[in-house]
Amino acid sequence: MSADRFTKAPRKTLADDAYTQIRSAIQSGELHTGRELKQAELAEWLGVSRVTVREALRQLQAQRLVTANPFQRYVVTALTAEQVMELIELREEMELFALRRLLRSQAPIDLSAARTAAGELLLDLPSEEWVAADRNFHRALNGKDSAISLLIDDIRDRIQRYLYSASAREVRRKQVLEEHQALLDAVERRNETDVEQIIRKHVQGTKRSIEEILNEADNSPEGIARRALKISDDLLPDETEE
Repeated sequence: MSADRFTKAPRKTLADDAYTQIRSAIQSGELHTGRELKQAELAEWLGVSRVTVREALRQLQAQRLVTANPFQRYVVTALTAEQVMELIELREEMELFALRRLLRSQAPIDLSAARTAAGELLLDLPSEEWVAADRNFHRALNGKDSAISLLIDDIRDRIQRYLYSASAREVRRKQVLEEHQALLDAVERRNETDVEQIIRKHVQGTKRSIEEILNEADNSPEGIARRALKISDDLLPDETEE
């Protein structure tokens, strides 16, 4: 088949841009759990067509960040507290799997990228930047393009709105910095026992922070988002029946 039959695809489409912006709003909590995502409102907000919005929503549905109800009514996917805890526990086991593979390999371990990423985690970062920097650290440690890293990213995507809340607490941030340094040192020594203890402590610390948030008086999705980011709930126009 001749290559002349094909034209070069654009690197990024309007639907990709719309997907990125809606995804970010969901993960930050600005578009809260259970909120209906009206295509007309999203199109107006983003300055694109409804067709473009619909394509973006289908990408988000494939990632399980939104759910489609009958008649193409999309809502932000809801997670129960039990599901959030289950996903965190699954992440813990996957992080351990990735690090065991690293330690048991015969190749030299290069921690330069992970140490650089660790240095980018600063106590005064906004929640969104802190969570992104933390993700970069774990990607660098687990193998940025490895299959296990991609699976861990998928889990983080689904619980990211809760990670924002947990990361807003300075006490937890200080613990994270200490745990990252201890983890790097243990990996450098190839001490599998220490690595397992540290990664379990690390992920369990995040789990406890999220549990505390979910157990607070205002544990609604809106309350969680406001506590983490101190945002207003006016990203889109007020929801009214058309």
